[in-house]
Amino acid sequence: MPICHKSLLVLALMTCMSASATSRMAYAEVQLKNGIPCFTISQQEEARNGLPQISAVVLTDVSAKPAVEVWSFLLPGTATIPVHAKSCLLYGLAPATAEVKPPKAPPLKTGRMYDVFLNGRPADPSDPTCGHVGKFCLITGISGERKILRIDSDSQAWIDEICPVQK
Repeated sequence: MPICHKSLLVLALMTCMSASATSRMAYAEVQLKNGIPCFTISQQEEARNGLPQISAVVLTDVSAKPAVEVWSFLLPGTATIPVHAKSCLLYGLAPATAEVKPPKAPPLKTGRMYDVFLNGRPADPSDPTCGHVGKFCLITGISGERKILRIDSDSQAWIDEICPVQK
């Protein structure tokens, strides 16, 4: 019986969140690499908890109401990949064994807010971290280049899920 990809991702997140009353979500870092968003963890997070073992990545357009999953990958079974602060997972590029939805990542749009979730835990089983989450907007710079506008978790933009107006 086939298993729904989205159901597995939701189950992984729910399991993580219900696993412990002290579970926490760390922040995902987003940067551009050759004009494409790339997802990783902060150097501070790596120093604190070591390398997380990631089993899935989900990118959602939260500007849409209700939010719409844009692209994701899920590794099979118990497979994971380590993520270093100095490396990143490129949008639209998944490990060969991963289930990818959709198979070809659609282009991301400027002025939209995106939420990225890296599902995974540090190697230390006593660490309560269940995953990494971040929000960002793609904006156009003065000379027309694409830029990432990171959304801080303590900002009104994070709550409203609307990209702030750039001046």
